[in-house]
Amino acid sequence: MNVFKEQIAVFKEMLALATPSEAQQRDVDFLLALGEIFTLAVYGQLILEASELHGVGNDLVDQMFDVMVRDVSKFALQLYGKPSSTAEQMDFCLKMIRKPVGDPDRYMRVWQEVTRSKTHTR
Repeated sequence: MNVFKEQIAVFKEMLALATPSEAQQRDVDFLLALGEIFTLAVYGQLILEASELHGVGNDLVDQMFDVMVRDVSKFALQLYGKPSSTAEQMDFCLKMIRKPVGDPDRYMRVWQEVTRSKTHTR
């Protein structure tokens, strides 16, 4: 989860210091990649709030953020490659490209819980 928080902090900094130009604000392709990262930030917040309300375990939450770190990285790379991205925006995008902290034991615990609950619902 901490890697994701770092990515979103860089994204916020990019929006404040390398704000999209008027031309970029009319570029749907540019905005789609930007919007995907923004959406992931919102989903991250919702996941944290809902997990507390519903008692979702840390393993599952961390595994969800593992996926989200990779998604932010993917969209940052797409934004980096847009023809209209500025050098400053590209630098921020490179800072957002991160690898999640892997935890094979956590993955197996989540997988076992999923398969266990699947057999109980049959």
